[in-house]
Amino acid sequence: MTAGTDPLEAVWEHREDVVYPGLFGSKSRGIFVLEAETFAKVIGEETIDPRWLFHGVFEFEPTEERPTWLYVTSGTSTPWGQEPESYAEAEYSGIGTELVFESTEQGDWAIVLLQRMLAFNILLSYRRFGDANPLDYWQRIPYRGPITLERPSLLQHLVVGLPTHFPSSFQLQSGRVDLLQVVGITEAEQEFAKEHGSDKLIEILAEADAYPVTSPSRASII
Repeated sequence: MTAGTDPLEAVWEHREDVVYPGLFGSKSRGIFVLEAETFAKVIGEETIDPRWLFHGVFEFEPTEERPTWLYVTSGTSTPWGQEPESYAEAEYSGIGTELVFESTEQGDWAIVLLQRMLAFNILLSYRRFGDANPLDYWQRIPYRGPITLERPSLLQHLVVGLPTHFPSSFQLQSGRVDLLQVVGITEAEQEFAKEHGSDKLIEILAEADAYPVTSPSRASII
């Protein structure tokens, strides 16, 4: 960090300019920041913190090692409100997570999907849903429609698991960050997970090459 650089900005820049390219390759588009309208669409939330509008989504093109389109959030690991003196690598930075979504195809729908999940997670972390905790591994989220928006898809729910194409966490000066892998699932798969657990569903999806990469046109595995 050069003299005069704001510590929070230094953490932010390191994540976006060093960590993400190192993990995901050359980014092709982004950042697609959240808008107030995004929060209104999630739960009709109109009272927002202006800092939330600095959060967004990056799109990374496929690489030789990873043949998928990758979308990742940026912002919830920013140490808002933390004094630099309290930064500790053994602790979590910000709320301690960022979301990742991989797809067999490029699409603005994937950006919208992760923007909505990002907004939802921010609202969870700020207790706008009561005592509900922020997103974590094995959670399931109803998307309330096809993940591809106007295009038909059987995938109308999401499940969160561990990444397999890259490390599940990374380190910032302000603390640790876990990456939460988001994948689309069908209604039947959602019902299976309710009975048997998300971890068991993810095992089955992985065996069928339906995890960690989402193919929006796939049939139900269950």
